[in-house]
Amino acid sequence: MKQKYSKWVVGAASAALVASAIVPAASAASFSDIENTDHKDAILALADAKIVTGYPDGTFKPNAVVTRGNVTKFLGKWLVSENYEIPADYATEARFSDLPTTTPDKELLQYAALVKDAGVFKGSNNQLMHTNNMSREQMAVVLVRAIKTVYNVDLVADYKEADFESVITDLDKATATENREAIIALEYAGITNVKNVQQFNPKNSLTRGQFASFLNRAITNIGEEAPLTVKEVKVVDATTLDVTLSDDTKHTVKLETALPENKETKVEFEIEGKSYSAVVTYEVTEVKLESVKAINAKTIEVKFNKAVEDTSKAAVELLRGTFKQNVTLTWSEDKKSVQLVGATNFQAADYTVNVSGLTEKVLTSDVKIEAQKVTSIEILDEVAVVDKAVKTDGTFETGTTATVGYVVKDQYGTDITKSTSLKTNDNANTTVVADSAKGVVKLSGAVVEGKKIGDLVPVVLFDSATGTSVSKTVKLSAESTVSSIEVAGVYNAKGEEVALNDSSKASDAYIVLNLKDQYGKEITDAAKATGLVITNTNTTNLTIADTVSKVKIGDKDKLVVALSSILKAGDTDVLLISTTNGQSAKYTVKVAETATTNAISVSQPEIAVAEESTLIPLTVTDKEGNVITNKKVLADANKGIKVGGTPVAESALEVKDGQVYYKTTFNTAGTQALVFQTSTYKVATITIDVKAKAVPTVVRGLKNPLVISTSQAPVTITAKDHLIIEDQYGREMKNSVAPVTVTLVGTSDVVSVNANQVTALKNGTATLNVALVTPNGTIDSTVEVKVQVTDGTEYNGYEIAEIGKTKVATDKNVTINGLLNGGKVALEANEYTATVTGGKLATPQAVTAGKVNIADTALNTDTTAAANKIDTEFTLKVTINATGQILEQKFVVSADAETTQDFFFTASETTADYKLAKAITEATLVSGSTVADLKSTGDSPAVVNVATVDQYGNKEIQTIAADTVTIVPEKVTDVKITGNGTAAATATLNTGVTEAKVTLKVKVGNATKELKVTIIAQ
Repeated sequence: MKQKYSKWVVGAASAALVASAIVPAASAASFSDIENTDHKDAILALADAKIVTGYPDGTFKPNAVVTRGNVTKFLGKWLVSENYEIPADYATEARFSDLPTTTPDKELLQYAALVKDAGVFKGSNNQLMHTNNMSREQMAVVLVRAIKTVYNVDLVADYKEADFESVITDLDKATATENREAIIALEYAGITNVKNVQQFNPKNSLTRGQFASFLNRAITNIGEEAPLTVKEVKVVDATTLDVTLSDDTKHTVKLETALPENKETKVEFEIEGKSYSAVVTYEVTEVKLESVKAINAKTIEVKFNKAVEDTSKAAVELLRGTFKQNVTLTWSEDKKSVQLVGATNFQAADYTVNVSGLTEKVLTSDVKIEAQKVTSIEILDEVAVVDKAVKTDGTFETGTTATVGYVVKDQYGTDITKSTSLKTNDNANTTVVADSAKGVVKLSGAVVEGKKIGDLVPVVLFDSATGTSVSKTVKLSAESTVSSIEVAGVYNAKGEEVALNDSSKASDAYIVLNLKDQYGKEITDAAKATGLVITNTNTTNLTIADTVSKVKIGDKDKLVVALSSILKAGDTDVLLISTTNGQSAKYTVKVAETATTNAISVSQPEIAVAEESTLIPLTVTDKEGNVITNKKVLADANKGIKVGGTPVAESALEVKDGQVYYKTTFNTAGTQALVFQTSTYKVATITIDVKAKAVPTVVRGLKNPLVISTSQAPVTITAKDHLIIEDQYGREMKNSVAPVTVTLVGTSDVVSVNANQVTALKNGTATLNVALVTPNGTIDSTVEVKVQVTDGTEYNGYEIAEIGKTKVATDKNVTINGLLNGGKVALEANEYTATVTGGKLATPQAVTAGKVNIADTALNTDTTAAANKIDTEFTLKVTINATGQILEQKFVVSADAETTQDFFFTASETTADYKLAKAITEATLVSGSTVADLKSTGDSPAVVNVATVDQYGNKEIQTIAADTVTIVPEKVTDVKITGNGTAAATATLNTGVTEAKVTLKVKVGNATKELKVTIIAQ
């Protein structure tokens, strides 16, 4: 009897194979939603055998949770396929007390009678509980019983006879001995594969797709007439497999396409004219952690033994104990390391780094971080340079100051000068002062006044916390002047070298100077460079500033010559001459010519729906045949592309993975034609079938598991907050406000339902029927969903919802969630105790009514005399009253005023829901009007507003309050522009012109957006 299935066990347990991977012939069944599921082959095999069926809309819903009623039907149909007959008295003799013969679902009544009589389902207290979810342990029991019924194979007896040892570690979570034995039996027969995870999760529910795989493996592994299957696959190289079939014959298979490295891949191949498939991995070297260490006080570097090809798969987290730390990930260019950067310095503690998603097991390593401390202090020069000339007697006058630079470093070699206060050999801290903000020692008073050039002054600096010190005797020297001139190149504020072209923005680039004084020290004070003469030899190409200024380049203060404007491509020599000693330098600024659009091809969009943004793929090349993906070039009025004769706005272009898309919105359904043109007048035309406006059509289920609390107010079920709604094209409609009705399935003492409001009554689960109401008032789509009720004693975890950056002296809501079976319930304020520490808070500040409000006085300040408030990190500590569990989350509080960081134009009113606002890219404006009078296009023009988000995450729809407006006309002869570049910019139609096209570049806060506008007559 064992021979019936023992030969399949090895193949089913192999980690390299999909357990039901073999579909030798094409299936007659077809479902629209199983293409990307691992259970596809099993579903199709069972569908061909008439064991499973789908839904009227052509779907199978593989991810829907399977109920006990579903499993009853599946197993009943399997028994029928094995020549078992439906009991003749199914309609007159009820088998379960909760499934009377009057039940409208006659199919369930038939198969319930069959599985009960066959001993597969016994029920609980003679109840089938057909609406309840089927747990994995229950599935194991009924499947083992069914196998014994159909094949007369007692898997439990067989594994005990074979002294089989299970590797499953969570068997103790199963309810009863029969359940545990059934789970081991499935493991023994290769019907469940737990070789890698070693857990069965007995209490978890399972999906329709998962149960299909379990049942299909039972039929394949145990059935006497099982076809040849793949028993084992070994990857020889990228194109060669050694395949062993279930009859133990061995075959060498050559693949036409090479396997990718270290990536699970499904392959299809033929052996002796028969089709097979398997999932294999061509392993080169498994990714491992090479090292984890702190490289500075706020950065941990994780190195891998090889490049991580797809960093998006790497889930990297940093834990201090059980508390997850907020970090920013920065991958190296070679993808062999990633840096975990904290918002501020890490606390001294032991940390754990976990990296998941790259290997079967989580890569983990511990790292110890010490408190940041001073380990070295260095005085940077032998001379202290004075700021005034000597008097006629050779001495320094009253008020003269001398300075010498110094640097403080921590144990990681990081410069911490600005954040470290040092003491000096002047106890009064008046004549020898360490200025941490500037990194200089200031000498004044008696140690300088009356002294002469060459006199010596002792300087001692020390850190009282660590005892680290340095001493040096410095020589007073004459004031510094520019002695050496070098040009580092053209850089942006980020510290990146810039290659200029005729489309570059002048204000984003600087000519960076390296100026040194007569002592060889770098000059960073612009006042010391006033004697530098700057000459531009070619003002037709670009213009520059005629003075030196100080700008932050990267993380350093540098002296620069700012670019004023870039006029055209070409070379420009910039001459710099020191008037103190005649030293000079010449630097050639090169401005390249940008590409010119020459040829264009257009492809059909994935879908075009009325009143929605449509992305139309474009391929644009220059005269050399190079593909152009630079949006600035494509939107250039002279060198770019046009649609319908109008230059494309940069905001109407998107680039994704190297593909350029033109973004537009069609207001009506039907056939629409677009004509694209390059700067060399080459044309591409496309006709697009625009589908009807999307409408809510199908309700699929819940967005997230629904868990409600008996201690809280009723929950109103809405499409927007709770449900997955799809349109007629099978797409999910985000934030849909489609009307739905909610009713209770059967009776329940767990919840009550009234007008879509669900009220929690007691712990337990209930089933709700959710119906989508169509615009004509009919109900065409319904779904049953589960709701779980808790009194707060069952939560299996808690979390603090992300707080984010917070404005000082402003209430910030804090949300503490109880977690249960994938769902969340926001706790009431009386269910937890919370305090805030950090900044200048002398004692923990209590959180009241679920709100955090940090006063201005609690913020840290900078080291300037003004003591300006700076962004300050605080820690929220939450203690769950019921369990004593402690949660922590860091957040930053700022005194900065709210400033818009991003926005989009919208025709939605200022009172509308931000989530429902739709972006627009075109508008109209009456001649001579400001942006405040913008109107949307279409049959019912509306005032154009902006949907904004500030640095604190606040989102709202506002009237347009532009900081600046720049108007770029398509034809300069069409309009007269006044106040360009100001908030009051206007474009007025010239005489004889009835309409003009312009692009508005509108700046609101820190964001600038473009809008295509048609100027119309009054």
